[in-house]
Amino acid sequence: MTAPRPLRADAQRNRDRLLEVAAQAFAHDGPQVSLDAVAKQAGVGIGTLYRHFPTREALIEAAYRQELARLCDAVPGLLADLPPTGPCAPGWTCSSST
Repeated sequence: MTAPRPLRADAQRNRDRLLEVAAQAFAHDGPQVSLDAVAKQAGVGIGTLYRHFPTREALIEAAYRQELARLCDAVPGLLADLPPTGPCAPGWTCSSST
């Protein structure tokens, strides 16, 4: 089985923009937001949206996964910037800065 071909640069930009707009729309208006509105806000046609995400569920899942990845990627920086200052919850390891 061969790996899928990477997207062209313009197709990748469209996909990324769709995910960015969709995540904002879902957070603001909920999962029933108009996909036409998402496509329009992203600057693409509805066909482009469906080419990348064949169902509403596929778009919701991809947007969720992207937001979760962003959160996970932010953890090291957050831990460095905001070290624990008080007692930890049971079962958590805390480092003492004193």
